[in-house]
Amino acid sequence: MKPLLSRVEAQQLDRAAAMLKVLSHPKRLAIVDLLGKGKGKDNQLSVTDIYQALDLPQAIASQHLITLKDRGVLKSTKVGTKIYYSLAVPQLLKVIDTLEDYSSKV
Repeated sequence: MKPLLSRVEAQQLDRAAAMLKVLSHPKRLAIVDLLGKGKGKDNQLSVTDIYQALDLPQAIASQHLITLKDRGVLKSTKVGTKIYYSLAVPQLLKVIDTLEDYSSKV
């Protein structure tokens, strides 16, 4: 039997699967979506802004933010004592939009 040919390299598929795994938690998707709703390309929100907007305990929000940052989804900037997060990969918003479209039809 012939192996199936993919239009994408195996390593790219592995990286994409790893990214989907990171985004598979609803709260992490919500964080990415929240950061993508801001004006401008580099919308930044503080940890406080994020946990209050999503009605999450601060500790839980921080855990998700660290996971997203460690995986390269978010970037952070420290200003004084506050840390601001923004999207490192704004193209992920297209994935979220696609998933929203799909889930509304199912």
